[in-house]
Parts: sequence; C-alpha cells; structure tokens
Amino acid sequence: MAALQFILTFLASYICLQLGYTLYLQYYQPSIDPVSYYTAKALVSLIEGAEMQEIIGKAKLQIAINGMPTINILEACNGISIGISVGAFLIAYRGTLKAYLWVVPSSIIALFAANIFRIFSLVMVKQQAPSYFPFFHEYLFPAALYLFAFAIMVAWVKLHTKSYHIV
Repeated sequence: MAALQFILTFLASYICLQLGYTLYLQYYQPSIDPVSYYTAKALVSLIEGAEMQEIIGKAKLQIAINGMPTINILEACNGISIGISVGAFLIAYRGTLKAYLWVVPSSIIALFAANIFRIFSLVMVKQQAPSYFPFFHEYLFPAALYLFAFAIMVAWVKLHTKSYHIV
C-alpha cells in the first residue's frame, strides 16, 4: 500500500509541477523565460569572449564566442524539467520539514551548477569536436545529468531510511 501511495503522490506531484512549469513558460512566450536567461548568463560568464543575444520572437538565446554563433539556449536547457522529477520524488518520499529546508535548496543549487557544467562542456565539444556534438547533446550529457539527479534521490532515501540494506 505504501508503494502505491508513493507512486500516486509522485505522479500527482509531477503532473502539478509540470503544469505549473508549462504555465510559467507560456507566461513569457514568445520571449525567453528568466531561468533560461540566467542559465545562459551564467554560461557566458564562464567563457572568455562569449556574448548572448536574444532571438526576437523566439524563446531562445544565441551564444556567440568571439563573434561566432556557437549554441542556442532554449527553455529545455535550463534544467527545470530534471528539477521537477527530483521535486516530485522529494514530495512523494516524505521527509521532515528540517530536511526539506536543507535538501531542496541544496538540490536546486547542485542541479543548476551541474547543468551549467553540462552546457559549458557541450560548448567545448562543439568547438573542439563538432562531429561528436549530437551524441553528447542528445545522449551522454543528458544521461549524466539524470544520473546526478538520481544520486540526489538516492541520498534523500538514505537520509530517511534508518536501515539501508542491499538485497
């Protein structure tokens, strides 16, 4: 019964958070949303010679390095979708208020930093080995970010499980 409650709570939380995120994005259309903007701004601050420019009428920013267009930042680049999965898990696998107040902000910061590192690495791949960019962009780096999110979930479970046994 507890497993069913977890699954239903996770699904309900995920749907509500995803709906809220969709409404958030629609509010800013056709411009870029603030989280995506600050993701791009953080990226630009890490790369010498990088500039960002909003593409008018489209919800994306173009990052140019030394005047050369390199990548586009869309809403999917901001990492919120992964954060929604982690958030729904944290809601479904209940903890204490004190733990939430510590883990939720820490998880948000960690996911944001990991996502910036992911995009920074993609820029480096695009510059150094452009033929590998599609593989890194579509498979390897998203998998690494989801693995990091999974590690956050495992840490949450370990934090709230008195006896942790591997079967």
